[in-house]
Amino acid sequence: MQLTAEQRKKLNIALEHLLIKVREMKKAHPEVKLGETEAPAPEGYVEDDPLRNRGNTEWANYINPENAEFDKVLLEILATFPKTDPAKMAKLTGDNLWVWGGPTPYWGGSMADDTLVRGADYYGAENVVYVYGPTDDKMMTMHSKYKRMLCQINSQCRTPGAQGEFTDEENAEYLSKLSLKYPNIIGAMCDDVTTPFLNIALPEAFEGRYRGLKKYNDKLKMFGVVYAHELNKDFSLIQQYMDVINLWLWHKEDILEYDEYIAACKKAFPGKPIIQGIFLHEYGRADIGNVIELLKYQLDRAREYIAKGDVIGVIILGDREIKKWPEVASAIREYLQNQ
Repeated sequence: MQLTAEQRKKLNIALEHLLIKVREMKKAHPEVKLGETEAPAPEGYVEDDPLRNRGNTEWANYINPENAEFDKVLLEILATFPKTDPAKMAKLTGDNLWVWGGPTPYWGGSMADDTLVRGADYYGAENVVYVYGPTDDKMMTMHSKYKRMLCQINSQCRTPGAQGEFTDEENAEYLSKLSLKYPNIIGAMCDDVTTPFLNIALPEAFEGRYRGLKKYNDKLKMFGVVYAHELNKDFSLIQQYMDVINLWLWHKEDILEYDEYIAACKKAFPGKPIIQGIFLHEYGRADIGNVIELLKYQLDRAREYIAKGDVIGVIILGDREIKKWPEVASAIREYLQNQ
């Protein structure tokens, strides 16, 4: 949806105020790490996961009222958008609904082996994106009940020690072999594959991972994370090594321009299927739980694009957000249950 000049100016003014506040508070509170913020626990809450990394519960207060004002402007703009026709939306179920997660000590996550299992079952998802943890028989067996599974093969954002001595290519090759034993493995996920590049993504690492993944099972697909704000880069050298684009909107205001970013992704990766990432934690601006109304709008639009064949599904991130932002997580679960 195209924003008017007046809407964009008002949004930008509120954003500048928020960014100034965030910078001030990060300087004043260096103990607050990206992604490790969460809502205050309700009275009487008892943590049942001793392996969870509890986060900072004060950050949301630190960045108000500027964040609240920014959200207010976002919602005012959203209220002017036409409602998506339910008849034009596909259901998020079966093959097109995924949950992202795995054991990690970062971002308020948990080192419990079954953290993704609990997250996927919370949302009733039949498919999982298993990331961060080791690629081995134990973890493949634990997730074998899911219809389809993607596994991380690159070292970016990986839990320390999880990849062992494997290079990315060797990890991909091992996953290729494991897929013959675990038929629900349908491909690999490469996290943050294009963020290291300023203007053009170089092909060497992509080619090695792709070769390893296809070694024992050429039916496996290579999925790669790409962010909306990166779509101005040159991806021409890696096209042949990316089977599916996992598109994420890092900044919450990007959701307002959903159409434009889907169009930009199709232009940057012509002919490639797109699977939409859904951030329940908004990392780009506020570093707190995302705005529920924006997420519902994003899901509505994704469902419309799935119905049209331009998007093949959504990936909810994910397991750790259920305890970090229970109100957001519950609202999205309710949305899925009442499509």
